[in-house]
Amino acid sequence: MGAGKSTTGRSFAAILAAVYGGFGAAWIAVSDTLLEAVVSDPHRLTAIQTGKGWAFVALSALLIYGVGARLSRGIRDTENRYRMLFADSPEALVVYDPDTLRLVEINAAAGRLFGYEPAEAADMPVTDLMPRETRLQFERFTRRLAGGQSGDGVWRLRCKDGRPLDVSTQGQSVTISGRRVRLVQIVDVTARLRAERELLRAVEEQAATNARMRDLAHALSHDLQEPLRQVSSFVQLLAKRYHDQLDPEAHQFISFAVEGIVRLKTLITDAERFALTTAFVSTRINLDHLVADVVEGLQTQVEAAGAVIQVGLLPEVEGDPGKLAVVFHALMDNALKFRSPARPAQIRIEAERQERRWLVRIADNGIGIEPEFREAVFTLFSRLHTRDRIPGNGTGLALARKLVEAHGGRIWVEDGEAGGAALCFTMPEEEWAGACAPAETPGEAAGEMPARH
Repeated sequence: MGAGKSTTGRSFAAILAAVYGGFGAAWIAVSDTLLEAVVSDPHRLTAIQTGKGWAFVALSALLIYGVGARLSRGIRDTENRYRMLFADSPEALVVYDPDTLRLVEINAAAGRLFGYEPAEAADMPVTDLMPRETRLQFERFTRRLAGGQSGDGVWRLRCKDGRPLDVSTQGQSVTISGRRVRLVQIVDVTARLRAERELLRAVEEQAATNARMRDLAHALSHDLQEPLRQVSSFVQLLAKRYHDQLDPEAHQFISFAVEGIVRLKTLITDAERFALTTAFVSTRINLDHLVADVVEGLQTQVEAAGAVIQVGLLPEVEGDPGKLAVVFHALMDNALKFRSPARPAQIRIEAERQERRWLVRIADNGIGIEPEFREAVFTLFSRLHTRDRIPGNGTGLALARKLVEAHGGRIWVEDGEAGGAALCFTMPEEEWAGACAPAETPGEAAGEMPARH
């Protein structure tokens, strides 16, 4: 690129000199011939030739001034472009000689990046910006450049104060005044690489945590179940073999032990479910059909509670159908368990489209959840009531939160209807397709919601 411009400049100068020389020779030859043919008086001829000479000098001066002014404007424009594209560029730019490995020039942005003044960095060895381990890599990089290979990459450099700096470089070979140099753009990627390293570390830690959770699930399902089965068998054998020899108090103690064993088995099963991985295969799901299946599975509890379940228009979504079914099952089971004895249970399920997400709300008219406990209910094995009053192990909402967050959403508690609670969860819009409206019935068209008993 530089060689082409130099050749063009020399060609223009040669053409200009040839034109000027030809014009001067023609002016002198033609004008002298015409004057000698027209003017016979030697004194008058000399005076005219003297005036003609001064006119030629004046024309030459005007021509030189015009050419000089044009060249000056070109130089100023070139300097302005240089300042705009290099010296004043917001990007850090460096020019160095690949043969001597010395800096030719750096701009102000590069100076601020490395802590040097542009004049201070001139003719400085490039290796002064590199720690020891980078210099060997740079030598191999220079040999690759000589072989015509690409020289872009990521480097660990060093600022003037010794602070390490990770940069990404993009370079191009150029020729300036017949000298081959390399122009390199430098981008500070220290923060980005640090974030990537932190992300990789977090991913590795998460993988290790998942492995530990799988080991825990295996221990819960195998190692802990075996001694529990042994204790249960011997307690039942004791009750059977010594039934006639034990008093009522001993039988009561045995029943307490059996009840505790059953409860411990349930806790181990729930903990195993919670410890399993939340990885899922996403597919398209009609939530209206999924909720209908969940309600059918809870039909015994629904009938025992005399509950009325109202379901609005639900969207079609992208997610794991099995895990979303667990979420709906846990939230609806929670609403059925914590119903109010003073009124028939009512559960309302609806979805609302919000900015870049869908909000699903499962509201009930039960006993509600006090604001100070609305975060604690999502903790594993957390219970707000005694087991004899309301059965359960406190794992349902914790599992629901884990599965909702695995889908990229969040879950929380709000006030429900008539003092009840509303369990809400969201999904990012990318995970959820547009709303899928089933065929309207006359009641739905009027704004009513179909009820399932």
